[in-house]
Amino acid sequence: MSMTRSAASLTVAFLLGTAFCVAASGATVSVTVRLPNGAPAKHAFVRMYTMGAAYTIVSLETETTNAAGKATFKVRPGACLKAEFGDDGSGRPKYIGNACPKPYGKSVTITLSP
Repeated sequence: MSMTRSAASLTVAFLLGTAFCVAASGATVSVTVRLPNGAPAKHAFVRMYTMGAAYTIVSLETETTNAAGKATFKVRPGACLKAEFGDDGSGRPKYIGNACPKPYGKSVTITLSP
C-alpha cells in the first residue's frame, strides 16, 4: 500500500513540475513599435538581446513587426529589446529605440526616435 502512495506522490510531483516548466517556457511578451509621430512601424526589425561578459551583445531572437507594428517574443530573463526602422541611404537605420523592461509584463511599447 505504501508503495502505491509513494508512486502516486511521485507521479503528482512529476506532473506539477512538468506543468510549471511548460507554463514558464510558454510566457511571451508582445512588443509594439511606434514611429515618432505615433504611427505603427510596419516591418521594423526587433532584436531581443543580453549583454554578455566584456560588454558583448548576445542576440537571442529577432522578429519583424507586422502591419500593426507588433512582434511577439518568448520572455527571456534579463533581456533587452532594440527596434530599428527605415534606411538613411547609407545602410543605417533611420529610427532606433530600445527597452529593457524589468520585470517583463505582457506587453512593451518602443517609441522610435531619429
